[in-house]
Amino acid sequence: MSSVRPIPRAESIGLSILIVLALPTAAWAQARLVLNNNAWLRIDNGAWVVIGNPDPTGIQTLGTGGNIRSEGEFNRIRWNIRGTTNIYTVPFTTAGGVKMPLTYEVTTAGDNGANASIGFSTYNYGTVGATNWNNNLYRPSDVTHMNNLSTSLDNSDYVVDRFWIIDPGMSGYAYTTKPDVRLGFTFDPGAATGEIRTGNSFTAASTVLAQRFNPGTNQWGDMPAQGTFTAGPTNSVTNANIPAAAFFRSWTLSELTHPLPIELARFDATCVGRTVDLRWSTASEIGNSHFILQRSSDGSLFQDLARIEAEGNSQTLTNYAFEDASPIEQAYYRLAQVDLDGSVNYSPMVVGGCSGAGVSEIVSAWQVDADIVVLFSIPGEQQRGLALYDASGKLILSRSWGSTSGLNTIRIPREDLAPGIYVVRSSGPDRTLVRRVSVQ
Repeated sequence: MSSVRPIPRAESIGLSILIVLALPTAAWAQARLVLNNNAWLRIDNGAWVVIGNPDPTGIQTLGTGGNIRSEGEFNRIRWNIRGTTNIYTVPFTTAGGVKMPLTYEVTTAGDNGANASIGFSTYNYGTVGATNWNNNLYRPSDVTHMNNLSTSLDNSDYVVDRFWIIDPGMSGYAYTTKPDVRLGFTFDPGAATGEIRTGNSFTAASTVLAQRFNPGTNQWGDMPAQGTFTAGPTNSVTNANIPAAAFFRSWTLSELTHPLPIELARFDATCVGRTVDLRWSTASEIGNSHFILQRSSDGSLFQDLARIEAEGNSQTLTNYAFEDASPIEQAYYRLAQVDLDGSVNYSPMVVGGCSGAGVSEIVSAWQVDADIVVLFSIPGEQQRGLALYDASGKLILSRSWGSTSGLNTIRIPREDLAPGIYVVRSSGPDRTLVRRVSVQ
């Protein structure tokens, strides 16, 4: 077990190397840490350095500067920032001696809890002895993948080979109300010494932006990539504006034309009169050339309906629409999203259609988990009855519902229904509909 010597409060460290080696539960606490004349603070073996001063001078560099080496997910600074609104700088430095300060600006304060802290650390491929581009080998403990959304392939070759931990949710030190923040990252772009290793599919001059992993949705791309990129001896991404609701712990930088996955915000198909109205929205776009709208009668074999030009690059909600003027009673629609480099990603399918006879009908009825799902095609707004009978004719459920024009989905809770054959009956102003459904 390593021995440790507590740092006196408000100590200045001159030309020296201070190594914090401790058990994972150990911590060094102080009100202020001043590093001057290029002094080093090296944190190893899961140790914490606790800064109890919420002022930005809690960590300060003087003279020719200072260096904090983390190079491990749990080699952390825990800064007790609380409910303040200031700009904080953590003077991180790579193991090779390249300075890469991280800036953390609070734009809207979080709660002022006595222990409310942010955990800071950073590390690259060297933490596990890796030498290539594959971030999957050393991703943070809460990150489950580095995948492209549409193909589920590893996207690591378009990601800077370093992670940053900026954690507002450490156990025992978490914010009840997280702050809104603006972040600034710096990294070494060199292939030999830095974070764009041989095997990456982009260069030191390529634009990268900040992304974080949302463990609740298991996604990188539920928020658009953020920031402003600047190339130089060290590259930087600044002005990454993060609202509290999108503030999670694990961060990296992805190449602009190949961000980690971004999903459609909306994709709908609705029968309006005698046409199917298709509408979709993107929350953001990067390098998007165009969409190909496709239709299928069986969900397997698709045909192209139309090409729709895309916005291309956008960080705001963009809406699109198309009318299928020759619809079928039930169709499956999807979008082929084509990037500027020609790569194609496919959206999830949506179901839409219009009844060719202009009358009400039950398109299908089936069991899904704990529900019986009934798909109706209705030519307009109607008030209809719905009843469920067992095989002996006993009434199990009865209620009314209001339809819209086109396809309507009704869910009937299975609850305590025994396995067997049931009958769905729906009465309306034009006709009565009957369909058998099997319950397992």
